[in-house]
Amino acid sequence: MSSQGLTHYYHRAKQGLMGINPHEATQLGEDWMIAGATGAVLGLMSAATGGMDLKIAGLTVPKDGLAAFALALGGLTMGSKELKVASIAAGGAASSRVFEGFFKKSFGAHGDFDGNDIPFGADPMQLGSGGVGHGFGWGAERDRLIEAAANL
Repeated sequence: MSSQGLTHYYHRAKQGLMGINPHEATQLGEDWMIAGATGAVLGLMSAATGGMDLKIAGLTVPKDGLAAFALALGGLTMGSKELKVASIAAGGAASSRVFEGFFKKSFGAHGDFDGNDIPFGADPMQLGSGGVGHGFGWGAERDRLIEAAANL
C-alpha cells in the first residue's frame, strides 16, 4: 500500500473523529450514567432479595424485567427520557440473564464451547504453521488449513 493510500485513510479517520457532535457525545455520556446507575440499583435489589428471579404460579419471572416494564411505563406516562433509558438498561440486564440461562441449558454441563467446536477438534495453537501468529496465513510455511483445503 502506498503512503498516499495511508494518508487517505488517516485523513478519513481524523475527519470522522472531528465530526463527532459534542452535544450527542454529552447526551451519550449521560445515557451511560443512567444505565450504570440502573445497573447499580438492580445489583442492590439482587443482593438485598437474594436473586433476581421471582416465582409466580410456577413461572420464573425476572424482577429486572418487571423493573424494565415499570420504568418504561413511567417514562412513557411522564414523558421522561431518563426513565425510558433506565428501562432499556433494565431490559438489557433481564434479557442477558434470561438468555444466559437458556444458553447454559443448551450447552449442557459444559456451560461453554468444548473441543468439538474447534475445527478438527484441535487446539487453536496447533492449527497454525508455528510462525508469528500461529496460523491463518502467518509464518514462513503455508497454513495447515490452506493445505488441507488445497488437497480437497
